[in-house]
Amino acid sequence: MAKMKTNTEEASQRREQALRKEKAKADEASRKREQLYMEHELKRQKVMVEANTTLQQERVKADVHREVANMEALERKEAEFRQLQEKERERARDAQLKLRELAAQELKERAHLER
Repeated sequence: MAKMKTNTEEASQRREQALRKEKAKADEASRKREQLYMEHELKRQKVMVEANTTLQQERVKADVHREVANMEALERKEAEFRQLQEKERERARDAQLKLRELAAQELKERAHLER
């Protein structure tokens, strides 16, 4: 009977040991799954951050291009305006010269008629 009791105790201990091994394996598998999940989540977040950074950089780049284009357009308009002002000044000078020439010619004609 003592032998039987010893056999059942040994069997019980073997079962407990087997259960501990199974639990250790299950715990290890669970830790590995959790680690893989954490690594996957970290990669996903890293990709999201990179995507957001890239998107933000593209937006900034587009804003810069738009501002440069606006500045260039404004500079062209200002240059056109300056050219137009210069043409107007030239026309005014030409008109003044013509008036002076006409006045000089008229004075000559008057002087010629008075003689």
